[in-house]
Amino acid sequence: MLRKQPVTESSLVVTWFTREAGKLKTLAKGARRTKGPFVGKLDLFYHDEIVYLPSRQSDLHLLTDCFVVEPHRRLRSSVRTLTAASYACELVETITMDGDPQPEVLELLAGVLSALEEPVPGLAVLTWLELRLLVATGWAPQWKGRSGVERVLHSLVEANLAGARRVRLSAAQVQEARATVWRFWDEHVGKAPRSRAVLG
Repeated sequence: MLRKQPVTESSLVVTWFTREAGKLKTLAKGARRTKGPFVGKLDLFYHDEIVYLPSRQSDLHLLTDCFVVEPHRRLRSSVRTLTAASYACELVETITMDGDPQPEVLELLAGVLSALEEPVPGLAVLTWLELRLLVATGWAPQWKGRSGVERVLHSLVEANLAGARRVRLSAAQVQEARATVWRFWDEHVGKAPRSRAVLG
């Protein structure tokens, strides 16, 4: 689950990223009721199997049932992990289009959410996700130079998640890497994630 928004006193609009249908919005009727049909099944970062009725008239589909696969509860254990997970989900929501299946993007997000639950996820994980999302959606950065931060980013984008977690960067290097990637993201994607402002 990428996002949930109340629409009535009893219902939610829930945004998912799915393997078969890509980004998908569903109406969950009764989801805000304490004894509703979705109690304990819908929350941010949840990995669920969902059943929905496709709409023929809009991009809002009707959620009929869901089953929790992985709730990622440890992401709520601190403000730091909650913020990082929220940012990861917003990255995916920002850079993808409705109804465009991209299994690679789903795997990237699932891997990063799991990594963020570890005691030491690594400072470079979110920057790695930004870079890999750019590559997966056709915005692969082409660094002109291979010195300083560009060399770090080039090696990072070539790494897998395990490799990204092993990268050790100073606070100054993290700031410089983020600034470089964010400039590229904003120029090419055209929309900066709002939760970026609270990353620390």
